[in-house]
Amino acid sequence: MKLLMLVCSVLVCGILVAQNKTDLGRESKVDSVIATVNGEPITLLDVILESGQDEARLAAMFTGERLYAETAKIRKAMVDNLVIRKLIYEKYKAKPFEIQKQHIEDMVDTLALSMGDGTRAGLERKARSYGSNMDEIREKARERIAVDVLLMQNCDRRVFITPREVYEAYQKHPEKWTKPATIDLQLILIRRGTGNPEVPAANIASMLRNADERIFSRIAVENSEGPNASKGGHVGKIEMNKLRPEFLTVLKTAAENEIKGPVETPEGFYFIRVNGISKEEKLPFDKVSKEIHDSLRRAALEKKRNEYKTQLLSEAVVRYFF
Repeated sequence: MKLLMLVCSVLVCGILVAQNKTDLGRESKVDSVIATVNGEPITLLDVILESGQDEARLAAMFTGERLYAETAKIRKAMVDNLVIRKLIYEKYKAKPFEIQKQHIEDMVDTLALSMGDGTRAGLERKARSYGSNMDEIREKARERIAVDVLLMQNCDRRVFITPREVYEAYQKHPEKWTKPATIDLQLILIRRGTGNPEVPAANIASMLRNADERIFSRIAVENSEGPNASKGGHVGKIEMNKLRPEFLTVLKTAAENEIKGPVETPEGFYFIRVNGISKEEKLPFDKVSKEIHDSLRRAALEKKRNEYKTQLLSEAVVRYFF
């Protein structure tokens, strides 16, 4: 018996009771009804058609209880998404519009990619293993297309971002469009121990007088107890405003290739070589305007779609069985 006929008969007979609740992470019966939307069922098959690719990745990442838990998270999010999809599809069925056959076939190919090996034959085998068939798959493809079109009509087309809004966002949040000043450092650390660290620190200071990057690296490898000592003390570029206070005090006026130290800290004495400095740079508007526009549009789209979803849910009867 076809999956949809089975589900409908279950609903009509009124035997969808608490005992039918589904463990989203473990259930393997794809005709299990996970939720209903105004009486229309959402089955595990509906969920797997959408989440199958993500679930396949999970199997390579987790096992046992963790795998069940992560699978349940993905399926729960997909059920929530499918609830909205069903509500939007009801709008389509109440006032249908033409969807070209080729568009449906293209969407079937997309489903074939998400369901496994990417071929129609593979999709058909998968559908049969779930007790479904290609006619049902095509109906799901039609649903996807209809929902996308209605979301475009009811949400996306109503979002307009003006050049003025883009420029005002650029002016309002200059920190977002400014590359902070950075400094490229090498470090040598003489740690506090049982003895007096000031003596070896003084010796290092004399060795580092007029040292270039190569000499500083060699001395770091031989003497440093600090980060990346085996790599010559190189720690790379750090944003100036993220330096620890002891470093910032001596480095805010430092020049390239200059060596500072010894700098006393709770853990010992540091010697710091400045390999390079990049000044703060405000990115020009013309270089970031598209990024700002896209960011504003994404936020506006999310807001509009959430409003639309809230409206749909307020008019619906949704039941969950997990």
